[in-house]
Amino acid sequence: MQQFELDRLNDQQRRAVEHIEGPLLILAGAGSGKTRVITNRVAHLIQRGIDPSHILAVSFTNKAADEMRERVAELTGPEMAADAHLSTFHSLGADILRRDIEALGYSRPFTILDQSERLEVVEDVMDELDLEIGGDEGPSARQIASIISDAKMACNEPDSLEGSNYNRKYLLAQRVYERYLRALRGLNAVDFDDLIRLPIELFREHEDIRLKYSDRFRYVMVDEYQDTNETQLIFLRELVKDHHNLCVVGDDDQSIYGFRGALADNILRFEDEFEDAEVIKLEQNYRSTNNILQAANALIEHNPSRKDKRLWSDKGDGSAIAYVACEDGDEEADYVAAEIKRMRNHYRLDWSDVAILYRVNPQSQPFEKVLGRQNIPHQVRGSTEFFNRREIKDFVAHLKVALNPKDEISLRRIVSAKHGIGPTLLERFSDYASRHDLELFEALEAIVENPSKIDRLGRSNSKHLRDFVETIQTYHEELTHAERDGEPTADLVSELFDDSGLRSRIRRREDENHRARQRVGNVEELIESLEAFESNSEAGLRGFLEHITLDQSDPADDEEDRDAVQLMTIHSAKGLEFPAVFLVGMEEKYLPHRENMRGRDVHEERRLAYVGMTRAERHLTLTSAEKRSRYGDTLEREPSRFLEELPDDIVETDCARDRESMREQQRERNQKGLEALRDEIFDD
Repeated sequence: MQQFELDRLNDQQRRAVEHIEGPLLILAGAGSGKTRVITNRVAHLIQRGIDPSHILAVSFTNKAADEMRERVAELTGPEMAADAHLSTFHSLGADILRRDIEALGYSRPFTILDQSERLEVVEDVMDELDLEIGGDEGPSARQIASIISDAKMACNEPDSLEGSNYNRKYLLAQRVYERYLRALRGLNAVDFDDLIRLPIELFREHEDIRLKYSDRFRYVMVDEYQDTNETQLIFLRELVKDHHNLCVVGDDDQSIYGFRGALADNILRFEDEFEDAEVIKLEQNYRSTNNILQAANALIEHNPSRKDKRLWSDKGDGSAIAYVACEDGDEEADYVAAEIKRMRNHYRLDWSDVAILYRVNPQSQPFEKVLGRQNIPHQVRGSTEFFNRREIKDFVAHLKVALNPKDEISLRRIVSAKHGIGPTLLERFSDYASRHDLELFEALEAIVENPSKIDRLGRSNSKHLRDFVETIQTYHEELTHAERDGEPTADLVSELFDDSGLRSRIRRREDENHRARQRVGNVEELIESLEAFESNSEAGLRGFLEHITLDQSDPADDEEDRDAVQLMTIHSAKGLEFPAVFLVGMEEKYLPHRENMRGRDVHEERRLAYVGMTRAERHLTLTSAEKRSRYGDTLEREPSRFLEELPDDIVETDCARDRESMREQQRERNQKGLEALRDEIFDD
């Protein structure tokens, strides 16, 4: 790294960059330049003569990993950056399994299930076990899948599933979990959680494999360490236990993904895990004015278990924080729209400089209506996931089967989507495959050769099936040759879109032509993405499919930015920043959420409010409503307890309820809580 690059870092950042050996915890407050530190640290290691192939840096989103890669390339040159392994946890796990999964009894290539495919397998298992799905009789497949995922993230096997000894739902989940693991083996498939769990199994059962990766990755860095779960911690522990060269960067005050299994305790206990760890705090904020930071500091200090740090900035105090209590949700939306217009004119802001943040997605609706009515351009982030669109999933299934006809889950999706081949006929195909000990596609090939093997198949269905099988056989051969020879596949894939009949089926099932054009355009956009991927990577179509499958585990929102007011949940806003932020719905049961109003759950809700506030660069407005309509009823609302925790001198209040009234309500809530606790104790 050039000396002038180091000179651009502050003292604490430079200490973190120049640290080489041993464990290091970098406590990076919001807006403190942690990405600059990580990328400069990678570049510094390379500049010191460390082989880039020995450097591993992992993050949680593809967007963050791509940004790391680009910045390191700017500092070291693209060749050096390419040799370092900069990726997500899931991509790293997939890379390890791609090389060594056979040691666990799987074969290559294996299938990575996305979330919807995982749910289908759980539903099949529940059906095999004759368990009622949903309703009053039992838990839904989605609930069972969530319990299984939580167990995998905690590294729990079926026989140690927490709660299975006394809770019927967990007892059922234990039965499904055992059969689900066997089903994945039978499908030669893994789910997202397995991408971390199975490498741990590899490391523990095969010391030679663990040593291979420990020797390869001698300098390990982890971004957003506060978001790691139990399996990721164990994975890292196995990887670095021979050299302890682990640098983690994170902020316990921004740990907001507990519902995904993230453990804030991982960062809080880092020094217990690695007793010789050095700790460096990054407290200078490069994003926000000091009034915003002072309010955020005051709020988060109410959390009892945290690493002490106080953010500060050299950007001056800035304007006061505004708090506006509105009569109802409609008045709140009207106020925000009017204030956006005023701020845009007064401060010369672009529409995209403004964000409206809320706790849960349904809160966006009144704002969407008002912004639309007033012709204010706006964009709701995270509302539609590209890869979950039906036409995309159908076409990706075609590509997966064309590459690997043994991918039974994708094959079932395609066959089910074919006109005339319904679930009943598909089950008859499956029964035939089971009776003759064949893979499903092998069974289809046999049936095509002799349609009489299936009773009442019919001439039309027989033709559909033959066309389908021959198409897959043709493209399997051509794509396999192209992959083997390192040739681009985008043209072949485009031809498959037509020859599979998917393009024509999309057009037939859409009543409105513009919707059909949009869906066809989505598939064409996917093919263009493949073409761009192949021009920059040697991984080919197989690597592209793995990349987009892993994208679905990515919490980042990849929608294209445009000049429009941004509406999103606080979770979706993590890592973003805006000159002006409206943090709306600052009420009890919204923030904190009604399901997280006690104990440690409140601590995470407070961290969520902290994250929302620290997205603001210059202007922060907090709003609440005294009443809201829900399902036709009008509900009285109370201001969030978090408002009471903000400093009086930097908050300008414009509301019917003054701050003394808020204090009185907080005292009443505390008294009611004490009385309820007293009653509970004496009742016992």
